[in-house]
Amino acid sequence: MNARGWRGAAAGRAGVLALLVMAAACERGGGGEERSGGTPGKEGEPRRGGTAVVAEPADVQQPFPLFFTSGLDSDMMDIMYMGLTRGAWRDGRLVALLSDQSPMAMAWHWEYANPDSSSIRYRMRSALRWSDGEPITAHDVVFTYGLYADTVVASPRQQNAQQIDSVVAENDSTVTFHFKRRYPEMVFDSGLGIIPRHVYGDVAPGALSTHPSISRPQSLVVSGAFSIGQHQPGAQITLVPNPHFSVRPLLDRIVIRIIPEPTTRLVELRNGAVHWSRGVTFDQIPALRQQAPQLQFDAESGRFWEFLGYNARRPMFADANVRRALGMAIDVPAIIRQLRMDEWVQQASGPFPPILKDFHDPQRLRPLPYDTAGARRLLEAAGWRDTDGDGIREKDGKPFQFTLLTNTSNQRRADVSQILQRMWREVGVDARLQQMEFGSVSERQFGDRNFDVILGSWGVELSGALGPLFGKDTQLNFVGFDDPEALRLIAQAEAQPTLAAAAPVWRSVAERIVQTQPYTWLYYYGPVTARDPRLRGVRADAYGAYQDIWKWWLAGGAAGAADDTAKRDTGR
Repeated sequence: MNARGWRGAAAGRAGVLALLVMAAACERGGGGEERSGGTPGKEGEPRRGGTAVVAEPADVQQPFPLFFTSGLDSDMMDIMYMGLTRGAWRDGRLVALLSDQSPMAMAWHWEYANPDSSSIRYRMRSALRWSDGEPITAHDVVFTYGLYADTVVASPRQQNAQQIDSVVAENDSTVTFHFKRRYPEMVFDSGLGIIPRHVYGDVAPGALSTHPSISRPQSLVVSGAFSIGQHQPGAQITLVPNPHFSVRPLLDRIVIRIIPEPTTRLVELRNGAVHWSRGVTFDQIPALRQQAPQLQFDAESGRFWEFLGYNARRPMFADANVRRALGMAIDVPAIIRQLRMDEWVQQASGPFPPILKDFHDPQRLRPLPYDTAGARRLLEAAGWRDTDGDGIREKDGKPFQFTLLTNTSNQRRADVSQILQRMWREVGVDARLQQMEFGSVSERQFGDRNFDVILGSWGVELSGALGPLFGKDTQLNFVGFDDPEALRLIAQAEAQPTLAAAAPVWRSVAERIVQTQPYTWLYYYGPVTARDPRLRGVRADAYGAYQDIWKWWLAGGAAGAADDTAKRDTGR
């Protein structure tokens, strides 16, 4: 790879998200001006200073653009790393913002660079700098995309670079992406987080995932609004403003306390020790509203679906009718009622929740019916019968017994697991329950694939693209889905030139996937956060809750109290 360009490898699936462009050209200015803020004095106006304290259930794992997968790592990408464009959720659509609409976007303008619209040229803001003061240039973009595409690096976002033929730096502030063909996700696929070439340029690709800066994230060189100033693993992260970001954040610090226990998080919130808490369980909200009526609750829209993912590599789950039977044995509405989730969740019917208006089709896809008699018939037809009368079905001398795996620090999933165990027992299936730390579950899920059934969730691709989850041998296809008809339709959808042309094909893809039941879709939901009203400027929607973090500010006297708390926590 040379300094001016990178050329991609073999073709693969297109992108993860299709982004509509919200604006074309914007200001050609540099990165030095200050565009957000406000001065203290008038009631209700943003004020500078203070420390906000946030409670999160789990720590970061790999907060780095090339390697993050989910959890808090994903949120850190919204905070610490810029891309050429910035994704956002507006009016039920995913859009790509340029730098006049978000300081997290590097580019002020993009344009198609050839007649068939298969190349995009970006004009980057001048005077952009990394947190160590070094300039951010088009050469950083070329370098980063070479790593995304490198099979030795094995980034989870490698598929986003597979339709890119080459990336060329025309000068320090102009970069052009040449794609193998035009397709709907081009703007997103060229808008991933960029890393600094001057830091990682001499690192062997195979050594990047173990680079010391990832295990010691306080040493990461970033481009976004905040960097990690301190990290106490498993306990606390302190975010400090990036002095070279184009907008000065309103807060002096943000302390993220890692509190796995949900009840402890809420006690700290009620007591005023934290301003904002992630992972509020749905059943806790009614009591919280009575005990602390001042608290405000923000839902990150219904972007997520809770699932049971079956390992189709295991013989007992290779039969689609068996997977369907396990789903039909589950009374999802009863689970929703029992766990007091009615206000916050909706029974799911497939991979597209209602917020995806162009893709969710309730006439074609309906929730799997609760039908224990039908489930028993399907299991009998598949050869699973209770021949010894012990209440558990067998086949070829082996009992229908498996382990349901989920992560710790999630009371909802622990409760759902117990309910599922009882419901499956009613149809002669023995599920053993296992909880592991999130990172260990991820290793089994995406690493050695050593699991039977996983209870987890996905945040849906806001463009409707299903290739990353269901494409053959993609990293995120942990269930081993491999249906020829669905794969044919995925390829057809990815070959469409526009999002509008791809949408009906993606609806057909979803219908075919649901027929084969690689997952049992339980319910659509959005994570709920509880917030002290003194913390202002928070925007929570389908794109997340940390997206405008430089706009967060504290009203009243909260800043001093939070500072005291942060200091006590740091000293532990």
